[in-house]
This record gives sequence, C-alpha cells and structure tokens, in this order.
Amino acid sequence: MKQKTWLAFVAVAALCGQFSLCRQAAMALTLHDADTLLINNKYKEAEDAYRQLVESDASGDAYAGLAVSLAKQSWPAKILEAEKVLRQAKGKYEENPNILAAAGYVSYIHSKNVASPAKRDLYLEAAETLCKRAVKANPSILIAQQTLGLAKIASDDVDGAIDPLRAACGIAETPVTLTLLGKALLILNPKDQEASDMINKAIQLNTNYHPAKLQRAICLSQQGKQEEAFMELHNIPQQYRTHDWYQVEGDLFRKQGDGPAALASWREAIRVEPHDPIPYKRLGEYYAMRGDGELAIAELHNALEILPNDMVLRTQLAELALRQDKLDVAETEYRTILAATPDDPQALLGLSRVYFRKARKEGQYPPGYQQLMDQLQNIVTEQNVQGKVIKGGAKNVQESIQLSEAEKALAQSRFKEARDKFSQVITGHKEDPYDLLTLGEQAFNDGDLRSAEQAYTLAKEIPEIAPRAEQGLSKIISQRAEAQRQTGLGDATRGIPEVALDHYKQALIADPQCQEAYFGLFSLYSGKSKKVDRDRLQQAVNYGQTFLEASDDSNPHRKEVESAIGRVQTQIDKLKKK
Repeated sequence: MKQKTWLAFVAVAALCGQFSLCRQAAMALTLHDADTLLINNKYKEAEDAYRQLVESDASGDAYAGLAVSLAKQSWPAKILEAEKVLRQAKGKYEENPNILAAAGYVSYIHSKNVASPAKRDLYLEAAETLCKRAVKANPSILIAQQTLGLAKIASDDVDGAIDPLRAACGIAETPVTLTLLGKALLILNPKDQEASDMINKAIQLNTNYHPAKLQRAICLSQQGKQEEAFMELHNIPQQYRTHDWYQVEGDLFRKQGDGPAALASWREAIRVEPHDPIPYKRLGEYYAMRGDGELAIAELHNALEILPNDMVLRTQLAELALRQDKLDVAETEYRTILAATPDDPQALLGLSRVYFRKARKEGQYPPGYQQLMDQLQNIVTEQNVQGKVIKGGAKNVQESIQLSEAEKALAQSRFKEARDKFSQVITGHKEDPYDLLTLGEQAFNDGDLRSAEQAYTLAKEIPEIAPRAEQGLSKIISQRAEAQRQTGLGDATRGIPEVALDHYKQALIADPQCQEAYFGLFSLYSGKSKKVDRDRLQQAVNYGQTFLEASDDSNPHRKEVESAIGRVQTQIDKLKKK
C-alpha cells in the first residue's frame, strides 16, 4: 500500500470535516476513535486517547497524533510537551515521514507563539526543513505540504509558498487547501482571478468555512464592491473573527474613507495577534499618507522587529525616513540593506540621495557620488542585459535615478534642469495619489518649491488626498512668505552689509530658489567697495548666475544682471593679470 498516512488526512479532516483512514485492522478501531476526537476539535480528549496508544504504537503514528493534538491546544506548555513527544518518537521511528511532518507542524505552531524574532525564524526554518524531508520521502503527506507553504508565507516568501500549496490542492482539493492557495495568490496579486475562483469553489464545498469567506471579502473589495465585501465580512460570526478579520475590516474602512475606524480595527488586530507585521505596516502606511511621519516610522520599526530580514519593508522605511528628512534613519536602513545585498540598486540610489540631502544642508559636495552613481548604472545595465528583474522594476529604478539627477542639479543650482526632471516624473504619476504626495514631499524637502507646488496642485484634484495636498500647498505659501519677509529685511538693511547678508541667506533657507534674495546678494557683492577683492567679485558673479537660473524670463532685473555680470567678470580678469 502506498504510504499516504493518517496524519495527512487528519490535517484535512480537522480543518474541513472530511476524513478517511486506512490502517491495519489490529489498531483501526482505537486509532479511529482518537482521530475522530481530533477531527471534532476535542483536542484534550484526543490527547488522552493517543496517550493510551503510544505504548503499543508500532509505526509512530500515535506519537505523531499525540504531538498534533497537543500543539492544536496552543498552550505554550502543551507545545513544549509536543516537542518532547516528538523527540521520544524520533529515536524509535526516525524513518517515519509522518513524524517529520508532525514535527514541522509543531515547529510552525511554536513560531507563532514566541516574541523573539530570532527564535521565530529558527522555528520557521525548522518547520521548513522538516517538512521538506517529509515531502522528499513521501510527497503525498498533506500536512507537510501545507505547513511548508504556511512557513514560507510566515517568512515573507509568498512566491515560495505557491508550489507546496498547489501540491496540497493536488493531494486533496478541500476548502482548506483551496483557501490557503487562494490567500497566497491574493497576497501576490489582490486582483488574481484564479484566486477568486478558488475561494468561490471553497465556499461551494463548505458554505460555513469562514476563512474562505474572509478571503472572498478581500476579492469583492478588489472588484470595487465595497458594500458586498463589508457584508460578507460581517456575516462571519464573532467567535471566528481572528486578527486577520480585524486587519481586513481595517482595510475596508480605509477604502471607505473612514480613517479612525480603520486605525481602531488595525489596533485590534495587533491586540489579538501582536506578532503579525501586516497591521503595523498598514498603520505605518496610513500615518505616512496622513502626514504623521514620526508615527509612520515608529510603526514600520515595529513591523521590522518581527521581520528584520524583510528588505522590502526596510526599503519602505528608508524611503519614508528620507521623505520626512530623517536622514540618519534613512542612511542606517540603506546601509543595512547594502550590508546584505551590496548591489541593491534602490539602496545604492537611496544612499546617494541621503548624501546629497546632507550636502545641501552642510554645503559640502560628496566626492564619492559619481562613483556611486556609476556603480548603480552598471548594475542596472548589467541586470537588464541579463534579463534579470530588478526589485521594484527597472523602470522604477530608472525613474529614481532621474529624481536623484534632479537633486544633483539642485545641489549645483541648475534649477531649471532639476525642475524639468521633477516635472517629467510628476506628470507620469498625475493619477497616483500616494506617489503625488511622495513627490511633493521630496521636492519640498529638496528645496524645489515649484516642483512641490506642481505635485500638490495635481494631488488637490483627487478627493482622497485633497486635505493633505492643501497642507502641502499651505507649507509652500508659508515658506515663500518667510523668504519674501527676509528679503525685505535684507533690502532695508543694505547699509549694514553683514546684517543684510544674514537676512538674504535666511531667505534662501526658506526658499532656496528665491530670485529676489539672489538679486539682493548679487547687488551686495557687486556694489562699490573701498577694497577691490577678487573673491568678493567672484561671489557676485556666482550669485548673479544663480539669479539668472532661478528667475523667470519676465523678471525686470534680468537684463541688468546679465550686463553687470559682464562688467564684474572683466574686473576679475584684470585682477588675474596683475
């Protein structure tokens, strides 16, 4: 008889109510009784029954059943005892793949009940290793395939979960296996039609299988049927509302525009299961959208404590920190990513942006920037030639390079070039709410108020983010007003050059492209002086050229400055000859 053991069927039966056993007649009745108790969720009674069978167990199946019944009670002490039982069984039935599968399942359950991310990872790794060994010995052990898929999902490797979960469906197409595979596919693509069909089939097989109904609510929401999704979700009885249920409820509230209710649901999900990173991610994303950068960063840090090796999440945190101008946080995260993957293009690009943002504040141009960008461009070119998929997509990376080039142009006072690059990217995202806000914040922090204004103006037309966009435009107005105020004070104190100089520079802190402040500085340095100073005249030329870069063609001072720059440059040339 092909070894398709009882444990495989117990896993199905315990979850969907379908059960069949084939075993030797000598033990059939007694083991059947124990299995029936397990199927009916009477875990303590099943534990007691399996304990009576352990001494006469010739195959190891009773040991495996005892371990599973203990683990399903979810008490830490029971899980520890399950591990002890499996250690005892290992010495007697080391070649039994059901023991390996049970051990993998127990390890997976244990991973959900430990607070330490390091221990969690160890248990998940053990679950994966054991289930792979079980599958290698007998690919038809259902619980091994299911546990392998669940361990992959818990390790944030959803792509890796698809094959074992498909194999589980091939062994037994039940509401459980269909729902697990459908859930994994929905994580990868919330609009996946195959996943939707699987979920519907699972519900047809068992109309009371609530995990499938939860997934159908997600499908309905992705189809734009928010009311139906909400009704489907709330038709699940209270006793079956897990932390996943509250997370989905929060997602639905968020799509309906009810932010406070969404926050409450996500927080409840965390209260029920504090070791799931997804609600923390949702909180972080919502706070970022709302403009609460400090809270967003804190929640993403919480998620990273659970998934410290999730580099996608770490990149998300780094990008958020960069948008919030938390440069030290961003630099730390990018360096952590590069320590694990030295050729990660997004991290290299992010680090270069951190360097330039710091250079803008500190006035020092980083000497290693061009080498960094050359390395990045080589990586992008090489991976494109080899047909590799760059994380985030080559298009996204190239777009980020364009934004970095815009920041470089700003650092060199090439404002029009920077504005053109920003404008191209902003126009490409004119219908993407979150991207418009992100681009607006980046341009604002980089000191390009005109590009920020363009992004926020487009965002203002989207109702979902209109209030946030209005806040951004209000900040721009405030910065410009402060720049004008400081410029006026500079003009009024021209008789005291040191004071005027300070006011003009304060104006440029408020708006780094304030053309009136550059004109004031040019006038200050190019004016009459008791001592002819070549450095002073060169400063005048620099400020004059920057004024021409920042000012509109209609500015009445342009011709005056263009003419004066020529005269000042002539003076500098004469001084060089002396």
